[in-house]
Amino acid sequence: MSDDTETTLTQDELASLKARADMLGVTYHPSIGLEKLREKVAEALAKEPASKEPDAKKAPEPVVEAEVETLGQRRRRLKLEALALVRIRVTCMNPAKKEWEGEIFTVGNSAVGSVTKYVPFNADEGWHVPKIIYEQLVQRQCQVFYTERSKNGINVRKGKLIREFAIEVMPSLTKDELEELARRQAAAHSID
Repeated sequence: MSDDTETTLTQDELASLKARADMLGVTYHPSIGLEKLREKVAEALAKEPASKEPDAKKAPEPVVEAEVETLGQRRRRLKLEALALVRIRVTCMNPAKKEWEGEIFTVGNSAVGSVTKYVPFNADEGWHVPKIIYEQLVQRQCQVFYTERSKNGINVRKGKLIREFAIEVMPSLTKDELEELARRQAAAHSID
């Protein structure tokens, strides 16, 4: 054999012995020689009890893989989250809409599609809206103008953004409240 071949074999054996020593938990100096590392690995193998070897009688533990959510499952989950109802009381802070009794909102995205709902303002008992519409209401702003006197004594109109709606999140209806509401709606024929 040539010297290059012997050197390559020695390096390969040293690398495999180092890997074996790491598996066995044997400590060694990074520049350890081949013979010395062979001795350390042999000692570790001799000391290792036979109980560490895999038992043929024991069944291997099943590997539990994390479930990967498919695109359809993800869309369904997002749609259910977006359409979950939230009970709110909305007060309109926009001076341009102070006479309005309510407003129709349409919100959508690629996962849910479009959701349209009428939301009355100042409903004492609250109103159930899908969460996606609630999130839009929270983010909505409007511009209001005010007059400010400048250094020269001149009145200047300036604008600022304010929240368009004051929203109070109310607790969901209890089972008794739902039954009472169903009785009132049935008596008034409001759901026919």
